[in-house]
Amino acid sequence: MNPVSGKWVRLRIGLVALALLAFGLYISGRFFYLQVIRGPELREEATREYQKYCPVMPVRGMILDRNGTELAVSTRVSSVVAHPSQIKDAARLSRQLAPILGYKARDLQEILTRARPFVFVKRHLTPEREEAFRVWEAAETQKARAAKITGRTDRDAVYLVPEAKRYYPQMGLAGQVLGFCNIDGQGLEGLEIQYDKELFGKPKQCWNMTDARGHIVVTGEKAWDPDVMGNNVVLTLDRTLQYIAEKELNAGVEKFRAAGGMALVMRPQTGEILAMAQTPCIDPNRYGKFDEFARRNRQVTDLLEPGSTFKIFIAAAALDAHVVKAGDKFHCENGHWRLGAKEMIRDVHPYGTLTVQQVIQKSSNIGTAKISFKVGAKRLDHYLRDFGFGRRTGILFPGETPGLVKNLVRTRSLIDRTTVAFGQGVSVTPLQMTAAMAAMGNGGVLMEPHLVKEVVSPQGKIVTEYPPHPVRRVLSQQTASQMLAIMETVTQPGGTAKEAAPPGFTVAGKTGTAQKIVGRAYSHSKFNALFIGMIPADNPVLAITVIVDEPRGAIFGGVVAAPIFREIAAQSLRVLGYYPKEPPKDKNEPVLASMLASPAAAATGPAVEFTPPQLEIPPGPLTIMPDLRGYTIRQVLALLNRSGLHCRFEGSGMAVSQEPAPGTAITPGATCVVKFKSGA
Repeated sequence: MNPVSGKWVRLRIGLVALALLAFGLYISGRFFYLQVIRGPELREEATREYQKYCPVMPVRGMILDRNGTELAVSTRVSSVVAHPSQIKDAARLSRQLAPILGYKARDLQEILTRARPFVFVKRHLTPEREEAFRVWEAAETQKARAAKITGRTDRDAVYLVPEAKRYYPQMGLAGQVLGFCNIDGQGLEGLEIQYDKELFGKPKQCWNMTDARGHIVVTGEKAWDPDVMGNNVVLTLDRTLQYIAEKELNAGVEKFRAAGGMALVMRPQTGEILAMAQTPCIDPNRYGKFDEFARRNRQVTDLLEPGSTFKIFIAAAALDAHVVKAGDKFHCENGHWRLGAKEMIRDVHPYGTLTVQQVIQKSSNIGTAKISFKVGAKRLDHYLRDFGFGRRTGILFPGETPGLVKNLVRTRSLIDRTTVAFGQGVSVTPLQMTAAMAAMGNGGVLMEPHLVKEVVSPQGKIVTEYPPHPVRRVLSQQTASQMLAIMETVTQPGGTAKEAAPPGFTVAGKTGTAQKIVGRAYSHSKFNALFIGMIPADNPVLAITVIVDEPRGAIFGGVVAAPIFREIAAQSLRVLGYYPKEPPKDKNEPVLASMLASPAAAATGPAVEFTPPQLEIPPGPLTIMPDLRGYTIRQVLALLNRSGLHCRFEGSGMAVSQEPAPGTAITPGATCVVKFKSGA
């Protein structure tokens, strides 16, 4: 090899080496640029190519009645979603899908061209629309195969995802109590919003791996993922009792062509609400078709004047304060009592002299007003507020109204202080009134009403419990027992609610007929007919309130509301396992509550079984103490009315002991103590 050719060989080798070095430097620089400088951006872009982001919406927990019956559940539905950035021809796609999804093509195109990586196109498809979408999806896939299209199509950017939709299987049952949710499963009214945090669950996101055409091949989504499921809420409501209350209330409202009505069933000993019915009712599945008034739970949110039902609280305060006795007499002015130059109080019927018991039995406005004067403004104001009037009950339900009770001490107008005695100038909720009455059936202890028993996790573990909560003692046990006996006479011959007691049971109750306020004056044509009561009278199992709004043809609570109470009470007791021991001989004959609990209801309440002896009242003043053993509280009251004794009762049921002993000479003004025992 000559020197010249050797020189060119070395040059060529050097050039090749230099070229290889330059190429290596270029590859290294390009690798550094792609992996380090643009690495995160490119990895994110690649991820978008084979992964689809899908939000996993929370599955709302169930609402159950006390026996586990489903009142609100979450059902699986499909929604259409899209990735607008991956759609090439949104106009054509919109024309295809608009009739399937129920859109105008222009509106659908606006959704499919939004500057977002992910959009919901149509939420909660009906089964028919879901099937139509799947047919379209299959047809588009077939077209792509026939055309041998291997890349992505617009069809791959639009697909179905599962969601949970709120559904109420009992339809309108307890609609205003349950409330409803929006399309995202968030509570808007009722218990749905009150317990939204417990029910809603926790939303999360998942990523689905796709192939080159965008089809999902690996999914991170689970059916009813336990991570997103909310807790279940168990109510105190009984589905069957709720149905009974709604059915009978609707029947009564229809019979009297009323504007509406409400019925509430409560356990006096626990404050548990077993039924809370109102009409018109709503179907939470179609809540948008009902106005705000219909959707509101008026038993908690709305106020009304209680009318004559309020008289029992005046009498209870007077007896508990020992300013009157059940047998004390008041002159009822033959139906007209003038307070001043212009103020006049009237009774529906003219009465002369009535005892405290008869004032309640006959529902005398004048008699009750005179009893309230005996109590005094300051003391009466204290008792009414202890009963819970003018303050919230504490129930966990949105929108509760505290009501309005005038400060009787500061109220200067005599007529304003007087009309409070028979429920005018007072505003209460049906819930307040029921809870206050139930205190008399619970030995004088006011209980906090509640609708929820417990909150339970999806795995069945109790998260939160809501046990019965005593608020305060309002009356002594003796006064509570006396009031039950007095209220029992309201439902017997001579009382204002002879139609209230179911055959074979006794009822302690009170009627009311309250004028409605229209504008700033009382209407003479619009009334609320009310009946509040407890059954059985001597040992109440249920406290029930019935209110009928603007009845026509009849307006009195004893005629309109009492029969509704009777039907709700009779059917509810049968469901709970309580039956009369023997049918009554005559429908007008008062029959004491002979209760026999079935084994299924043994845990629900005590069985009561007795037949009281026939009461014989000797004529003239009572001077010798009779043997009271074996008599009920009502019978003892009737027997001692003419004795002049201050009576103190302990317990309930039948009398088992007394002081003074039988045969002792009676000294007017002395104290008589009688002890009673259930089932004695």
